[in-house]
Amino acid sequence: MTRSSTLEIKKIVYTVPSRLIGETVRVHVYHDRLALFIGHTLTGTLPRVYPKAGQERGRCIDYRHIIHSLSAKPQAFRFLQFREELLPTETYRKLWQTCDQQFDAQDACKWIVGILRLAMDHDCEERLGHELLALVDNNQRLPTLNALQARYLGQQPVPRIPARQQDLASYDQLLQGHWHRTEAVGHA
Repeated sequence: MTRSSTLEIKKIVYTVPSRLIGETVRVHVYHDRLALFIGHTLTGTLPRVYPKAGQERGRCIDYRHIIHSLSAKPQAFRFLQFREELLPTETYRKLWQTCDQQFDAQDACKWIVGILRLAMDHDCEERLGHELLALVDNNQRLPTLNALQARYLGQQPVPRIPARQQDLASYDQLLQGHWHRTEAVGHA
């Protein structure tokens, strides 16, 4: 597996989960999918893609596979050869055009990579994209990445788990072999 989290099968470049970088992966090619194996363990499947009519090569890019590594170096987004394919929908392509105009070059890359990361981490790709595009359509400025992160990261309340302290005497009874037996309920 390459360091760029891609592999090429029959003239098609596929992105794969970054956890497979450096692994020796065996690929079974079927008419509709690729099955990825490490040893005898199936580690994932990818949809099979064929070159478009008149083209010799193609790509199957899934941003979810590389967004974590891209988050470490968001400036790489601007010069990616498969940048357009990395954006999952037309909505995100429009958002990229807007943020590239609204922010300076460095902040635009950081913003779009951050949005993709939020979309993946919180499984809200469609909702987030439509919400942001609605702002653009209403001639409003895009929110800062910090504002969006605060909003989405703040949505996960920490569950309260009540703690019950056990009486130490019950442990002494347990160690001495005195078991506390509960009576069965409902016997007739």
